[in-house]
Amino acid sequence: MTWWLKSRGVLALGGWTLLTTLAGLAFGGTELPVPSFTGATGRFLLAGLLPVVPAALWLSGTGRAGPRTEAAAVRPVRRWDTALATALAAAVLAVTLLARALGAGGAGGAGGTALAVGRNTLVLLAVALILEPLLGHRPAALATAAFPLLCGAAGRRAGGAGTQPWALLLPPGESAPAFAASLALLAAAVLFSLVLPPRRGG
Repeated sequence: MTWWLKSRGVLALGGWTLLTTLAGLAFGGTELPVPSFTGATGRFLLAGLLPVVPAALWLSGTGRAGPRTEAAAVRPVRRWDTALATALAAAVLAVTLLARALGAGGAGGAGGTALAVGRNTLVLLAVALILEPLLGHRPAALATAAFPLLCGAAGRRAGGAGTQPWALLLPPGESAPAFAASLALLAAAVLFSLVLPPRRGG
């Protein structure tokens, strides 16, 4: 367990996740200039981009040891990694819900930034959990980092009639359907990560 904690940099990961979450609460309402492929206009907030950091750092930590080494390990490394991602998501969600209850992060009209940061962290950690066993750590990190940009560029319906179902980073923070979908996506990603065998490539 000590080896795993050090190899994953759990303390640093937790610290950076907390700092990123606090930054999202403070600056998440800032609009970013992201071009749209569909011609639809809409707000893309920093709250949709900052949550990439915990997911990218989690992928970096899980990729420090070679997949062949960890595939042969007696310890349940995959389960520990999945539990770590789930714990990060739960911690961020707790912080953002507390911030929302205390009135931080904006109200519904201001975008519900606190709730958006929590929801988007769940979504991006879920994306990382799904892509890591399929693509490997580095490609998964690149694809996860590109997902917010894809949402901003192609996630809105033509004519501004809402957002695409897969673009979960775009709805307002207080959107109950988007929040429920993010929880369902994370649950599915956790199950997928636990069921799929580890990659054995180099």
